[in-house]
Amino acid sequence: MELTHLAAPPDAMLERAVRTGPGELLWLGAEPFEVRCEPARATGLLKIVAVAEGEGVIAQGGRRTLLREGMFAWVQSDAPFELSMSRGRRLLLRLPVSVVQQRHPGVDLRTAVARGEEHAGERVVAGLLRQILREGSSLSERDCAAAVGVVLEAIGMCGRAPELSRTRVERALAEIELRLGDPALQPADIARAQGVSRRYLDGAMAEQLGSSLAAHIRRRRLERAASELATRQDDAVFEIAARWGFRDTSHFTRLFRGHFATTPAAYRRAAQERPGDARPGALRPRQGIGMTKVVTEKAGAVTTKR
Repeated sequence: MELTHLAAPPDAMLERAVRTGPGELLWLGAEPFEVRCEPARATGLLKIVAVAEGEGVIAQGGRRTLLREGMFAWVQSDAPFELSMSRGRRLLLRLPVSVVQQRHPGVDLRTAVARGEEHAGERVVAGLLRQILREGSSLSERDCAAAVGVVLEAIGMCGRAPELSRTRVERALAEIELRLGDPALQPADIARAQGVSRRYLDGAMAEQLGSSLAAHIRRRRLERAASELATRQDDAVFEIAARWGFRDTSHFTRLFRGHFATTPAAYRRAAQERPGDARPGALRPRQGIGMTKVVTEKAGAVTTKR
């Protein structure tokens, strides 16, 4: 196999792509492929990978599963994953994890778990995905919108999330809030306090919150820094950044802009001009589906094996 560096998914990998409503349907080409993805930015997307012909292997969050014909699995876009597929027919459905969680709280969203055989509700979802895949080009954009809506509703028939993972995540979140003021705090410290491996806790966080442990800590630090930019006008930006664990001011500025779509200096100016509107959260983090890559994303580049 040959490594190819691309800025977008290769045309040969996609037969059709339709963005509609909250989601996006992608019919993948029949050629075999292997993907290793290390996301460069958070997208908040949850992906369903469905196989109608052939088979594949998905690895994420410390789990690895074989997908046979008629099966599907969840993949979290904001955490590293590996995906390899033999020759065959497969469908990719992207949905915002927030939409799925709000519509169906408690549904089992563990990634890299083969579904569609044992659980009755998941067999129904698998059947819908197979039918959408088979109809392919015969579906209009209006049909695709309806199909995404049907699948989104049917996800509520899937199994429920394990309570133990949810409890551990809740405890981890509480621990993070208690220790967020420690600039030296690391994700491994939180996992150690919960008595589990970082890989396990990363997987549980990704399934239930749509972000890794490190991404959640980074987001909360950025939000705390934003609060101080608005309320502690005498402190320099680099002082606030360092207080919340960002030793490199330029790196802090890039992360801040990626999260709030503005620079720390502009955020502070907004707070000075409109004190009532420049509260943390008044400038919302960037959201939206966007075209995330089906292939490797790292530092703005894409790597795929074909």
